[in-house]
Amino acid sequence: MTYPIKTLSHLPLILKSFRKEKGLTQAAIAERLGITQQSYAYFEANPAAATLERLFLVLRMLDVEISLDQAHPTASSAAKPPSAVAKSKVKPSSLAKTSRIVAPTRKKESW
Repeated sequence: MTYPIKTLSHLPLILKSFRKEKGLTQAAIAERLGITQQSYAYFEANPAAATLERLFLVLRMLDVEISLDQAHPTASSAAKPPSAVAKSKVKPSSLAKTSRIVAPTRKKESW
């Protein structure tokens, strides 16, 4: 089945759904990753803040594949002049912000 992700806010719900579909708890995935349940809970709630490497690691554990499809321009965006389209796009630098998943404890984790 295909689940389109249009915004990063969709990611936490989809991750949680795939985890529950596999019958896994946050603690079970955290144990497999070698991290605390709290660290995994933070990741699952904020996957956009994680590195792509970590996201792919979790997706592989859940047997989830990612495929990218090129979106076809809608009639309204195709009719806009190029300058208007460029102004409405999000700057790539704002999407590139990533931060580490940090456990609420002082224990340093290697993932």
